[in-house]
Amino acid sequence: MKKVFTNSELAHVYAQQSQDEGRNPNGSFFFRGKTLYSYGSHFPICKFVTNDKGENALLFTERTYSNTTAKQISLTRNATNQYNKVYCNNPENTHADNFKAWTVEANRSADKLAKAKKPILYLNELGYISNKVNVYASFFGIEIPQDLAIVLSIKDKSQYIEYAEKQKKFEIEKIKALQFEMKKDFKKAFKKWQNFETSYLYTRHKYDFLRLNNDRIDTTQGVQIPVGIAKKLYNKIVDNTIKAGEKILNFEVSSIGNEIKIGCHTFKKSYLLQFGAKL
Repeated sequence: MKKVFTNSELAHVYAQQSQDEGRNPNGSFFFRGKTLYSYGSHFPICKFVTNDKGENALLFTERTYSNTTAKQISLTRNATNQYNKVYCNNPENTHADNFKAWTVEANRSADKLAKAKKPILYLNELGYISNKVNVYASFFGIEIPQDLAIVLSIKDKSQYIEYAEKQKKFEIEKIKALQFEMKKDFKKAFKKWQNFETSYLYTRHKYDFLRLNNDRIDTTQGVQIPVGIAKKLYNKIVDNTIKAGEKILNFEVSSIGNEIKIGCHTFKKSYLLQFGAKL
């Protein structure tokens, strides 16, 4: 069975689905089963799909990659005119990821409305996105996520301003919720580290911390420092004789002030003084 074709031939062979694989001479255009690719599996051009009703369609990417890929996409469109086409960001993405890509695209168009001298241009863009989203959701029988549906429902500047205000409040609340969860995760992980249940604090914090471990000091980044060296560092901080450029073990002191940076570690000066006083 022939498996190597010109680009034009390949698009038509793929459209016929009469064999499981094929490629062009340099392998930059190929298909495996129901999916056609450009330059690799990272860029699927389209994929034959069937919905729950037994209806068939060609799920087609909206993305572009290069001039060569654009030509391959054009050849494929022409060779598959007989099929119903449904568009999305990536034919091999999950529905959630495709909706997410549309949400980013829709918000980008909506954000231009506030200062637009010709808002109709961006309202048309939203309408174009809305059409694609509705066809996709209808074919697969799934609901459009609420955040995407809301931005696609914008019909004029005033609606956009109202939407933008709500989004701003939503983002603030989302950040607060995320920060709260991060603090909870940090406290839990830090307690485990303090209790020697872990040797490294995997949950990042702005600052690093220390614990006394027999004759050495452990950092939350897993570095061990002899107590004797730690005491010398403490005395230098107390005496204000610590200098940028000097080294603690193999770690260089790069910043001195309310924060002291030693290698990849950042400590509050007040914390080091408090910890050092207990040594």
